[in-house]
Amino acid sequence: MTQATLQTIPLSAIQRTARNPRSDPEADLEGLAASMGTADHPRLAQPPLVEDLGNGAYRVLAGERRLRAAEMAGWTHAACLVQPALDPLEAHALRLAENLHRRDLHPLDEACALKIAWLAANAQGMGLSRDAGEILGQEQSPPQALAALQALLEANGFTPTRPAVLWDELLAQLGLDISPEQRKKLIRLLGLDNQVQEQARALDLTPAALRSLATLEPADQQRLAAELAADPGLTRKVRRIARTVREGTHTLDQALAEVRGQVFLEDDHHEIHQPDISDAPPADDLVGDRVVELLDALSQVSQALNNLGGNIDALPAPWDEYVQDALQSLQSTLDSLSPRR
Repeated sequence: MTQATLQTIPLSAIQRTARNPRSDPEADLEGLAASMGTADHPRLAQPPLVEDLGNGAYRVLAGERRLRAAEMAGWTHAACLVQPALDPLEAHALRLAENLHRRDLHPLDEACALKIAWLAANAQGMGLSRDAGEILGQEQSPPQALAALQALLEANGFTPTRPAVLWDELLAQLGLDISPEQRKKLIRLLGLDNQVQEQARALDLTPAALRSLATLEPADQQRLAAELAADPGLTRKVRRIARTVREGTHTLDQALAEVRGQVFLEDDHHEIHQPDISDAPPADDLVGDRVVELLDALSQVSQALNNLGGNIDALPAPWDEYVQDALQSLQSTLDSLSPRR
């Protein structure tokens, strides 16, 4: 394929094609348009790729959403990589590769990038643009840049609860539609120890499991991450393990023993002994998971009742009736279950 050249061309001269592998090129363009800046000051990190059809006409090969967003933002021209006309088979292969190889950021990478953007915006708001630019201009990993930005702002009196630039302001500038709850959940991932973050990327943990892991002390995070790497079957039980450790009802060793169906015995040497279960029936992971779900649900109901103060009759209307209805529904469910003897 001939080397493409960067040219500024009229958007009106670019033809779209029904051969785009993406079936949703018009979906969620508002945020993308808001993030692209203006025609005079564009923020287009990757120019669209078009093929030159001759006579001043072009056809999009990759980046149709960027071109649509540019039009929505009021642009009349855009910088594009212009490729001489391709054989249809080659053009299809290029479109397919461009879409199939695109993948979402890992949640940890997304959280880190978002926090860096927020800290950098606050650095600008505090008159520290030059210092922040020097940090971001260095050849270092995003976690390293994040740590350096945090140190810079803290040294200059930055208070996260009273920032120069609010999260909502930054997200609007970037054209990102992220609710406060989604953003908080994402940023909580950064509570993971840096060493554990590297391990977590290879563990295929869900965002919820990553957040649970982040609630532990760094030493327990590292230990649990090592256990997960050695026994991938534990990845579905991270939330249960972290919750019991966080609540103080179990040590990490005890929590690990419990989810493995072991009995935890601790001697003077702090060793864990597994009982002889050779005569026991084989464990059913699905049944075990359901039992854990039941225990979790029971704990949540108990905690909710405790939070209400234990005196349901003292609740104001209509909340007292709602609680009574919920308890009656729960009792009916229990009554409908056949007792096992």
